[in-house]
Amino acid sequence: MTIVAVVGYHNSGKTTLIERIAKALTERGYKVGYIKHDPKGHAVTDKEGSDTFRLKKILNRVALSSPEGVVLWSKERDDPIYLAKIFFEGFDVVLVEGYKNHPYLKKVGIGERFEAKEVILWVEGPEEWEKVLSEIERLLEERGS
Repeated sequence: MTIVAVVGYHNSGKTTLIERIAKALTERGYKVGYIKHDPKGHAVTDKEGSDTFRLKKILNRVALSSPEGVVLWSKERDDPIYLAKIFFEGFDVVLVEGYKNHPYLKKVGIGERFEAKEVILWVEGPEEWEKVLSEIERLLEERGS
């Protein structure tokens, strides 16, 4: 499994870049997953007072299943490498949005530069997605995927 984070400031084009890369990799037959970092906990995925909201206070894992899909809440470590290994077993690539301060995660920087470890490539914006795709495919070849 190859894990690569896209890091950059707010509104730098991270999600757009990831969408383009994910689409291209999927079209090439790769199994691709995605992890979004929410360091401030702003994402709301449940309503206060709902059954799942109440059970999440008690249990380590809670799932909500519907015809539209499954949502899983889990009290796991906030580490994208760990999460990729347990939730995306069998995937070729896991694209991560965020975690610019993670010390070991390979990263692609987008937009204005900043200090970060393990940055393997910088691009100005999402229009340079093919450069990122080439780098990810190079990493896949190194791993023998």
